Amino acid sequence: MTPRTPSSNGQAVVAVVGSANLDLVAHVPHRPAPGETVLGSGFEQHPGGKGLNQALAAARVAPTAFVGLRGDDDAGDLLLAALVRHGVDTTRFAKSAGASGRALITVTPDAENSITVLPEANSRLTGTDVTAALDALRPSLVLSQQEISSAALTAGARWASLNGARFALNASPNGPLDESVLRAADPLVVNESEARQLTRDGADPRTTAQELARRSRSVVVTLGGAGCLVAWQGRLEHVPAPKVTPVDTTGAGDTFAGVLAAHLVSDMALVEAAALATEAAASVIVTARSER
Repeated sequence: MTPRTPSSNGQAVVAVVGSANLDLVAHVPHRPAPGETVLGSGFEQHPGGKGLNQALAAARVAPTAFVGLRGDDDAGDLLLAALVRHGVDTTRFAKSAGASGRALITVTPDAENSITVLPEANSRLTGTDVTAALDALRPSLVLSQQEISSAALTAGARWASLNGARFALNASPNGPLDESVLRAADPLVVNESEARQLTRDGADPRTTAQELARRSRSVVVTLGGAGCLVAWQGRLEHVPAPKVTPVDTTGAGDTFAGVLAAHLVSDMALVEAAALATEAAASVIVTARSER
């Protein structure tokens, strides 16, 4: 499959530095308890990973490139095909010897999911790889997550700082995070659980959002069906979510982050971009999961 760029001049304005996984999805009546075997009601296989999902979402709004590694297996071919089909620039989605990333996803009837990620090729993405890719792409905004190495994540933040680009960070999944990366985030995007992990307290979301805004340039804390909180420069605003009946929440958070980042490259206000991202995420959870 031939990599291609999504814009007429060959320049992506958003570069997503992140993971690409093949998602293996099992639908079950309830989550297995330790030692329990549960019979599922269905199985699906989809391209996924936080980075890939966010790149697909961003590409709906703005020219987008993906920076990452795939394996030299059939899964890697599927991941590449998904990005190309949705118009994402894949010139910096390199092939690495070994397996592509995988995610094992369990979905219950209440539309909630539990996810186990096996990084594989994603863990082999280096800081040098990221810097070289961004030097070639010259994006206006770099969006990253925590399914890649800390070296790769730090390199993306550093490149954005040195080259006048905006750096957006979805600090998910939970894990150690260098304060320099946190300071560079504009915005930092986290859900309630991730926000509590970063602040190490059980404070209410409004207090947590304000505390994180003192450590990052701006913050968005997503609240599921309650929308999100946006904190910046001493200000705090709640953005409500549309009332929907969820079918599957898988990918909603990634859709939010990708759409948010893509709108920000047009100098849209953060609150306005968060409102559009909330609407996009709501549209995902009311649709039975298909490739996103």
